[in-house]
Amino acid sequence: MGNLTPSQLLVRIDMADKEDPSKCQNLIESLFKKFDKDNSGMLEGEEFKQLVLEIYGYVVEEMKVKFKDAGSDAEGVHLHPSNLEAIQNWIRSTMDPSGSGKCSLDQLKATIKTIVDDATTPSSSPVSSAERTWTRNDWPQGGLN
Repeated sequence: MGNLTPSQLLVRIDMADKEDPSKCQNLIESLFKKFDKDNSGMLEGEEFKQLVLEIYGYVVEEMKVKFKDAGSDAEGVHLHPSNLEAIQNWIRSTMDPSGSGKCSLDQLKATIKTIVDDATTPSSSPVSSAERTWTRNDWPQGGLN
């Protein structure tokens, strides 16, 4: 798993079977190590920012694929810039609920599967509900809290 890119790890985490949690945990540990450049056991500053951006890119692309037929033009779903910012904020606040700007391996293990699953599951997920709103470009006040 050491040669996999962060994007490839996210795909594997997303596809990981909940019946084999040890495999998913190993994938999450590999993802964490990719971003923990100083080997401190804590992602902070630029490390945390880069992880959030990587997950954000994955989530947005998954939403575009999932809702490709929901858009009003040939390109499918249009994600308004304020909605894109809300997605990034949702990811950040899910992984770092205290707002400290840090993420431990335990925090990542507790949150990443939910984040990637919410981007790709049926319309019962909070992200999916927001996506339906995005196609109408009338984002509710408060974003994804």
